[in-house]
Amino acid sequence: MTPNFFFTDWEGPWAVTDFAYEAAIAFLNNQEFFERLSQYDDYLAYVKKKENYEAGDTLKLLAPFLVAANVTSRDLEELSSKVASFVPDAEGAMAALSPYRAVVISTAYKQFLEVAAGMIGVNGDLWGTEFTPESYDVGEDEKENVLKAVDVIASLPEIEVKPGMGMEDLDEGSRESVEWLDRFFWDELMKTPFKKVLEDVNAIGGGRKQKIVQSYVEKHGIEEIIAIGDSISDHAMLQWVKDKGGIAVSFNGNEFAIRHANVAVISNTAFAEAAVVDLFMKEGVEGVIKLAKSFEKQSLKDSKIAPEIVQRLLDSEVRIYWLEDVDVNAVLEESKKMRRLLRGEAGKLG
Repeated sequence: MTPNFFFTDWEGPWAVTDFAYEAAIAFLNNQEFFERLSQYDDYLAYVKKKENYEAGDTLKLLAPFLVAANVTSRDLEELSSKVASFVPDAEGAMAALSPYRAVVISTAYKQFLEVAAGMIGVNGDLWGTEFTPESYDVGEDEKENVLKAVDVIASLPEIEVKPGMGMEDLDEGSRESVEWLDRFFWDELMKTPFKKVLEDVNAIGGGRKQKIVQSYVEKHGIEEIIAIGDSISDHAMLQWVKDKGGIAVSFNGNEFAIRHANVAVISNTAFAEAAVVDLFMKEGVEGVIKLAKSFEKQSLKDSKIAPEIVQRLLDSEVRIYWLEDVDVNAVLEESKKMRRLLRGEAGKLG
């Protein structure tokens, strides 16, 4: 069966905005606070492997603070329209892929996903994290207590998490932070109305992304699969696609994406990921493997990739690797460098 679907994360592969980070800055005015939440999320998902917790549930952790700050869905939509920014050529690359069906599976709050996707002409299959902050009835004293915790969390030591770490590998500062955060989220808040917020908000990340891809594969009888991601919230999706013999693409990914992908795309243009998708649609898994194993930019001219995509790549920076054949650590450093170049502070987050 000729493939027609492609599955993709949103923040990273197409949008360079980390909306949760932007929301923390806009409504709570504290960058270090969000960085600590993001590090704690990495710890819970990848080290502690907390039950019913998935990579990307930073949005679960952030939600009580947005409720406490009286943020509404309208506020999130308005902020989305102000802060949304994209990988260079994202709109043109998506237009070039219009013959195919994009399934966007994003950890981002649904408000941001819908606004930002609409800005570059993407509609239809949009999966984002559901959150309606104005729907919760919480007393003012309880809101004030939660907001007081913002500066405390920001002052905690950094939590250092790397792939393959166990609980025993945490340094003293990391242990101090996770112990404080464990008490705050899973003891103190669970005795307040914020318990319902934490229970309701389940970010579309980790295994939840993988299950969405799997549901499409089973429903539509998709025989060959391609998925694009860039961070820890994509690791389960990428690993599942790779295990199924598909193409798992890390686009300017961090270590959590690179180590679960089989193709790494490093580029300053979204046309690079469009090239891989377009070739996949025309020549399947084997076509992408052949390209990645012996990639040279000039060879794109002789490929079946659409000429308008190729033309844009010839004037851009692009490297494509089949990860089974290369020094993964070297590729990771290249990928992280491009990630930081395009995403700035957001590129440092898991």
